[in-house]
Amino acid sequence: MDARHADGSPLSPDAMIARRLRQHREARNLSQRALADLVGYPQSYISRAENQLQRIGDGLAEALDEKLGTNGEFVALLEMARALLIEPGARNVVARESEAIRVRVFTSSVMPGVLQTEAYARALLRAGLPHDSASETEDRVAARLKRRTRLLDRRDPPLYRAVIDQAALLRPVAGPKVMSDQLRLLLSFQDNVHVRIQILPLTAGEHGMMGGSLNLLDLESGGTLALVESFRTGEAIEAPREIVEYEELFEAAKEASLSVDDSANLFTRYLQEYDNDRLPPLGLAQE
Repeated sequence: MDARHADGSPLSPDAMIARRLRQHREARNLSQRALADLVGYPQSYISRAENQLQRIGDGLAEALDEKLGTNGEFVALLEMARALLIEPGARNVVARESEAIRVRVFTSSVMPGVLQTEAYARALLRAGLPHDSASETEDRVAARLKRRTRLLDRRDPPLYRAVIDQAALLRPVAGPKVMSDQLRLLLSFQDNVHVRIQILPLTAGEHGMMGGSLNLLDLESGGTLALVESFRTGEAIEAPREIVEYEELFEAAKEASLSVDDSANLFTRYLQEYDNDRLPPLGLAQE
């Protein structure tokens, strides 16, 4: 009955976290204060978590699993809760990123989610989901950062190929300081053999993916999944003919893009502008 309410309806992941936290604590005859001391977190945090007033974070989930010997239960429940923050149309594709041997991404106006800094992601989420509470926004930010860790920091990461429209570099999301840090993150991948980032310049003119984004996952088991996203919507695509069409669009954008080295040079130039609290020039040539 752990996974259901008394009326038989299924519990949400957050409700499951709260229930299992209380059950594990009471099974060990621990007060909230004693559990807080055991895991090294404030009693008020434990109380809020048990009453579903605050979702636990990665640190507390890991501490609970370690100190209570729960074999990863709280980490898994937290991952489940965060998965529900992803738009329904995108969940299946995002859930299968761990199976990918190659990921190809195109974004037209923002940085790819996996390549976003914490502050950049927070600014986008606040603008796009203004009615979310502060805690809901932070949960979404944490979920986005966790995706990068799972995808690019794993022992055998996939090849990651990103094509980003130049417009994403020019839009000063959250101001010059945030953009400086964002560009530094992109430059940090310059020597990563698994990651290639290229910029599609404005001078390339129109292209087939203006106004949206595309994720292509080539799976180790064979086959490719696609995720096409626009404003707050996402559509997962598995039909081979449609996949091929989107692959063609991606390759066309990639062919029209700057080389990896030229893209990195552009990041460096724009970084200098943002560091000096200036907007970068629209052109590609050195001013």
